[in-house]
Amino acid sequence: MKIVARALRPVALTALAAAVAAGAGCGGGRQGEAANELVVALRSAPIHLDPRVATDQASSRVFEVALNGLVTKDPEGNFLPDLAERWEILDQGRRWRFHLRPGVRFHDGRELAARDVVWTFRTILDGTVTTVKRAALPRLERVTAVDDLTVDFELDQPFGPMLADLTCFLGIVPDGSTPEANDAALVGTGPFRVVERRPDTVVLEAFDDHWRGRPAIDRLTLRAVPDATVRVLELRKGSVNLAVNDLPPDVVAQMRDDPKFQVVEDPGSNYAYIGLNLEDPLLARPEVRRAIYLAIDRERLVGTLWRGLGWVTETMIPPGHWAHHDGLPRTPHDPAAARELLDTAGLADPDGDGPRPRFRLTFKTSTEETYLLQAQIIQSMLAEVGIEVEIRSYEFATFYDDVKRGNFQMFSLVWTGIVDPNIYALTLHSERVPPAGSNRGRYRNPAFDRLIEEGARRIDPAERRSFYLEAQEIFARDLPYLSLYIKATVGVMSAGLEGYANYTSGELYSVREMRWRERG
Repeated sequence: MKIVARALRPVALTALAAAVAAGAGCGGGRQGEAANELVVALRSAPIHLDPRVATDQASSRVFEVALNGLVTKDPEGNFLPDLAERWEILDQGRRWRFHLRPGVRFHDGRELAARDVVWTFRTILDGTVTTVKRAALPRLERVTAVDDLTVDFELDQPFGPMLADLTCFLGIVPDGSTPEANDAALVGTGPFRVVERRPDTVVLEAFDDHWRGRPAIDRLTLRAVPDATVRVLELRKGSVNLAVNDLPPDVVAQMRDDPKFQVVEDPGSNYAYIGLNLEDPLLARPEVRRAIYLAIDRERLVGTLWRGLGWVTETMIPPGHWAHHDGLPRTPHDPAAARELLDTAGLADPDGDGPRPRFRLTFKTSTEETYLLQAQIIQSMLAEVGIEVEIRSYEFATFYDDVKRGNFQMFSLVWTGIVDPNIYALTLHSERVPPAGSNRGRYRNPAFDRLIEEGARRIDPAERRSFYLEAQEIFARDLPYLSLYIKATVGVMSAGLEGYANYTSGELYSVREMRWRERG
């Protein structure tokens, strides 16, 4: 079904505004406060509860509170010890030795040992667990236990993104555990343990024996609320206490001035983009991709729909990161140049300003209101240069499955938690076409591959930087993705909560520090 942006946008925004107004007199969190429970709204339900398999954001939110990895990060994205209290880089970067923290227990009482780390990674390396995450550890050859509390990761060559990959992709699961067992009853070492899983909800309780100490919150509920209007209503009436990056920008703007809520905003590391099928006859042409890019007014998109909660970008790397290319020229909004490019490419408008398009494309997105509105606005912008876009929106699980299978011409998504430029290898290296990775648009460029390979072979960021700067220049020229913006990270919560801190991609690590403020 084709959707016209101008017809639907006022209706959606009116519904959201009405939701805010309808909740104006509600409690803003007292239900959770009374029960010492924290209820967090998620955009969608977790798909898998095994960290070796899951790739969706909702599943990651469970792992952030129920599991620990060898390494974690602070709110600024710096790497910190977690289950590994320290590590060494040996053999010129070909071996990384991790020394495990003693006395850590799993939720079932078992004590963490090197064999659990070996099992978690070995099952990925040997194919016991089928997962695209094997591609995220391309240089890892084997993981061995030196003793009960020491583990060696042996690589075929030095690999600079090692800590980033360990942080972003995996938590440690017990020796012998299977994806089926973890989906039924996840056992981890995190501050909260899973006690119940329903189709739209994961319920966790504080783990008394956590090595950092018991969390202050007794019960943590992660609940999928796919509809944005419903998320607003639930937050207003107190049946949801926290939403991170999951409220419409219009609502965030209104809640800033509401004393019943806190709004915490910080620069983020979530990259919003339009993905393209580069095997499609039209989108395989660089001049067509460039014309589409020129037709999209990204500044207007960020300033209006997103209410300024983002920064237009030409690169996947967030501002301030050591690998960010500060010198990339900004691609302007230039419909006239877009029309000229298409004319030169032999894709002239058949009837000038008439109703017939130059060509037609399909654009896939989720049914979530703000992203559907974004697709509608882009549809309208492309219509101005003679490109007709048909929007196809689906529930997230269906939409995401199509994206992973390459069943699209165009789609919009967000890469979350970018902490290392090796994201380019996972998403755009020619050898990372699914199922070997996440190069879903089938981009292939040997010069780009070489640069990101060389960048990954260095350990020191200062040595890696030049390779990634050049790779970003190729990225900006080839446009395998159409970069939109880097999102701000926004946490909206009940006023009675304290201890929350934003992490760069909205992770829930700070939940272990949160508590309900005592009433005076």
